[in-house]
Amino acid sequence: MAVEKMKIINLAGDLSEMDQVIAQILKSKMVNIINAQLEIENNAFNYSLENEQNLERTIELSHISSFERDENSEIRSKQAEKLMDFFKIKDLSDYYDKGELLEDTDSFFEDINRDIDEIQKIDGDLKRVRGIKNNYDLFKNVQIDLSDLSNLDFFNVRFGILDKEARFRLKKNYGNILAVIFHTATSDEGEVYLAIYPKEVTNEIDRILKSLNWQDVEILGKSKGTAKEILGDLDKQEEDLTKRKKEILEKRDNFLRENKGKIESYIVSMFLKDRIEEVKHFMARSNKYFYMSGWIAERDIPKLKEILRTYKDIVIKVRSPEEDNVTPPTKLKNSFFARPFELLIKMYGVPNYKEKDPTFLFAVTYMFLFGAMFGDVGQGLVFFMVGFLIKNKDFGGLLKRLGIASTIFGFLYGSVFGMESIIPAIFMRPFSNINTSLMSAILVGLIFLLISYFVGFINKFNFNDLEEAIFGKEGLAGFIVFLMVINLACGPLLKKTLIPTKIAVIIIVLSLLSMVFKRQILSLITKKPHKIEEGYYIEAVFSLLEGVLSIVSNIISFIRVGAFAINHVGLFLAFETIGKMLNNEGLNILSLVIGNIVIIGLEGLIVFIQSLRLEYYEMFSKFYYGDGYEFIPTTIELEEK
Repeated sequence: MAVEKMKIINLAGDLSEMDQVIAQILKSKMVNIINAQLEIENNAFNYSLENEQNLERTIELSHISSFERDENSEIRSKQAEKLMDFFKIKDLSDYYDKGELLEDTDSFFEDINRDIDEIQKIDGDLKRVRGIKNNYDLFKNVQIDLSDLSNLDFFNVRFGILDKEARFRLKKNYGNILAVIFHTATSDEGEVYLAIYPKEVTNEIDRILKSLNWQDVEILGKSKGTAKEILGDLDKQEEDLTKRKKEILEKRDNFLRENKGKIESYIVSMFLKDRIEEVKHFMARSNKYFYMSGWIAERDIPKLKEILRTYKDIVIKVRSPEEDNVTPPTKLKNSFFARPFELLIKMYGVPNYKEKDPTFLFAVTYMFLFGAMFGDVGQGLVFFMVGFLIKNKDFGGLLKRLGIASTIFGFLYGSVFGMESIIPAIFMRPFSNINTSLMSAILVGLIFLLISYFVGFINKFNFNDLEEAIFGKEGLAGFIVFLMVINLACGPLLKKTLIPTKIAVIIIVLSLLSMVFKRQILSLITKKPHKIEEGYYIEAVFSLLEGVLSIVSNIISFIRVGAFAINHVGLFLAFETIGKMLNNEGLNILSLVIGNIVIIGLEGLIVFIQSLRLEYYEMFSKFYYGDGYEFIPTTIELEEK
């Protein structure tokens, strides 16, 4: 349940080896690179003056500066994205770990870059030609040389489109317009017209056409001939452009077939160079050396040193976070079984570096809760199989484990796709034992809450928070109240209490008072004054009430585990009853199938959420801080810009 122990590494090396060193660190996926300038200011790069080289490094620290951004970096990254798009390469993750810095990238892609530029030009030309074709297609029935219309001395000619409403308005006002207007065609956008009018009335006609929402269609230009003749020329242009594009794409496919591995290696190299430039923003340099800092798991330090041992001038200094008084990032360390549940842990918050990682505890308790509320062999196996089909490994793994839990409880309940007549129940049938189901749920809740209090003690002591560990409502005082409330509740149920009622009440009162006056008591114990702010007592009393109410509500909340186990069977019985009422074997089977689909989809989601609610609100509130930040190694994959 512990998180990985983290260290800060401060690395210095010769500038001539810098890019190769950065590349190796990125590929290792072990280091979260941080600001080296801050580490230098904290004297993290001080060296013992035992040899001449260390003396030189110390002197070089007087000439620290930052790296300037490579202007070609962004161009290189965009070019790599163009190449991926051109070659239809969607994923390079398999090549990231093997990425190398290759120097002859430009010469390798020289011809390809020309082809990419030509393809882009062809696509632009095709778009333009097809747009022009669409315009001329509207007037293919106009048997006039269009070049003649564009050269009239006394008349203007316009082609355009009107919508249905404007067409009716135009018809009503034909006699008032000093223009000849012909209807030539119908298109998806509206009715197509040809307007001819004297140049002297241009302003008036412009005003009228504008009021009709006239949309000009530009076809008058240098092209000679009728619209039909010009369309033929445009078809030929489109055919030639398409043919040339096909030739380039065939050339691309052949080149890709023969050089696929090489192409992907070169593209990764381009991304790697750009990523190196990004990393340099966090680094520092002197005249001869570069300086890099980062977080690394303690157990990964020997591996990193082994990777970098070929670089002779590299010096690695390791520091504990306590030396800089900083909180390290959290790197979770979980088994194959618990790892998929990290997804749900991070939804609540990343564990603080100092607290216990709750993932394993969460995995066990969450599977238990989900299985208990959704116990069915058949439906559990459906979840398990769906987990295999989901591409997301974490969520798929989560569904597989929940499916296993559901299947196990299905055997305990004797339920297969809602039917309880196929296999015997190993434990009990919830619908036939309602009181037992509800009492069992409360008992499970008490056990889970006891575990939560225990983990909370450990976390609070790890944070050296004695006040909350001893006198907090989730600390020892709150735990004692919790035990006494259980003791009092056992009286009416079992007709007997472990601790007499009067003594239990006295213990509760004393515990509550200790929670109110915790700072004064702590001052007496530690012999150190603890400041009491204005409004402290009012806040303490309200906190007290909240604590007592939460103890009761926490226990009662777990009744839902039994309630959903009962409801699960009841919902299937409803569909089974509907099927029997239909008096048709086929419809009866269909009703059962639909019922199972609804139960798996709808109730499965509800139980998933209810299990989360019990974990987050009833258990995590006792022990989990979740205010850490995740360790994310700096890798070759480019960050989103």
